[in-house]
Amino acid sequence: MERTLFVFEGEKAEKLYFQSLERAFFHGEERRLLASFENNLYKLYAEIADDEDLDLFELIKELNPSANEDENIKNLRRDQIGQIYLFFDFEPNDNKFTGQNLLNMLRRFNNETEHGKLFISYPMIEAIRDIDNIDEYLERTVPISDSVGKIYKNLSAGRGSRAYQDARKIDKQGWQLLIEANVRKANLLATEKNSLELVSDQVSIARAQLSDDEPRDPLPVLSAFPIFLADYFGLDILRNNQ
Repeated sequence: MERTLFVFEGEKAEKLYFQSLERAFFHGEERRLLASFENNLYKLYAEIADDEDLDLFELIKELNPSANEDENIKNLRRDQIGQIYLFFDFEPNDNKFTGQNLLNMLRRFNNETEHGKLFISYPMIEAIRDIDNIDEYLERTVPISDSVGKIYKNLSAGRGSRAYQDARKIDKQGWQLLIEANVRKANLLATEKNSLELVSDQVSIARAQLSDDEPRDPLPVLSAFPIFLADYFGLDILRNNQ
């Protein structure tokens, strides 16, 4: 049986939203394993930057003891995992942030069957609830000064639709709206076209979020999970019978 490993930056919010999309779209016998790195992208970059052959799966088990408490992961070998997906925050205010580090990570983690495929939330996981409707979302930005911790969490909760504040209450149609909104916005950022076309190259999205190695300010809001769903299932996921 094929196993797919999903690696999240955090332990709580990411898993709640992922479990919600699982209920909406995933079926069948594929085994999905959820693990948390419990640190940010630039910590991960520091760990792997000088080692091209480093095993991400073993690193996660080494740095995050809670992964070894999960019996589904504890005794698993890398060759038993078919695909790896990673979900991290942009975190432009981190003192180790550079645009080049971000691009290097996206280039390294660009294939789910090899090192893994990385998806970024701009500025952080709460981008997923920072939406009222698609047209407004295409223009939605956040000042870099507000792109941190409690400030952005409060901001996204206050201006986003109540439909997306509680991950457990997002239904399939809600996810389909999130997918369309984020696919359109990713296309707008990467190609300057407002069209419903899949942008599979995460590097091109990241480049559009940078200006001379620094984050764009204000930063266009973009959510990782809807982009992942479109990448994983294709745009047929927007059909009601998918």
